[in-house]
Amino acid sequence: MKEISLRRATLGDAEAIAAVRVESWQATYRGMIPDNYLDEMRVEDSMLQWRQILQAMSQAEDRICVYVAESEGHIIGFASGMMLPEPKLGMQAELTAVYLRPAWQRSGIGRRMVQKVARTLQAQGAESLLVWVISGNSIARNFYEELGGALLIEQAFSWDGMDLMEVGYGWSDLSVLMASVNAMRTPLSLH
Repeated sequence: MKEISLRRATLGDAEAIAAVRVESWQATYRGMIPDNYLDEMRVEDSMLQWRQILQAMSQAEDRICVYVAESEGHIIGFASGMMLPEPKLGMQAELTAVYLRPAWQRSGIGRRMVQKVARTLQAQGAESLLVWVISGNSIARNFYEELGGALLIEQAFSWDGMDLMEVGYGWSDLSVLMASVNAMRTPLSLH
């Protein structure tokens, strides 16, 4: 059994987070996002964005959180969330990212990362949580539905010039999300 640890991300994690994001997108979004867009994704570009987020986090820890999952000293996933300046769809906070390297998906780590972000946002005063998913991503949709997320909306959106469809899931009571995660077995040792 491999040991997995979850910890707050630091500025030094930007490159590893970017690598996880690119690898995950390239594996997950084939058939939903054009292949040429996915093939042209570069860790360097994503790393710049994550450096900005992680730098902002140091001044806004009461509104933003980013956690990484590590195994044997390597970052294998990350999750992030933020308090919303104004509620969206009646939700006070947003789960902005949950990504794992493909080899680690479906191992229970994603659930624990979601729980860690939700618990942090709850400690910051959030009672509810929103997450957005590309409409065709049935695996992610099932993941959030298994965690008790309610389908709130399906809508068109634009990303880097691409017209896509997204769905919003929400938990109006974060204790429902926490209970759903706790009820599921996790095959790995998480700390």
